[in-house]
Amino acid sequence: MPKPVTKRFSKEFGKKEKVLNYATQTYQLSRPNKVGAVIALIRECQPKTFEQWEKWYFENANTHGKTPTKITKESLEELGKRLFVKIKEIVIPEWTEAFNQLTLQDCVD
Repeated sequence: MPKPVTKRFSKEFGKKEKVLNYATQTYQLSRPNKVGAVIALIRECQPKTFEQWEKWYFENANTHGKTPTKITKESLEELGKRLFVKIKEIVIPEWTEAFNQLTLQDCVD
């Protein structure tokens, strides 16, 4: 029996996805006060295509918090730039140092 085809609406990041997810969560760049309540918005929209979701998101999404603001492509681009800086200036150097110092005993412990 052939495996059912699952339609993906997200971008494929390959091995980079783990780093992107780690840094996004660590620096809280995917919080509702930054990008809105995304899961609730997806449930409300029930998109059939990525294009439908993107259009609806930018028309309806606002940040949550003391001063809600409209989410725009520009505001998400700014978050992406912040993520890039965090990864390049903090995550990579810290992980490189940790990888270089890692010992067998660390793993055993």
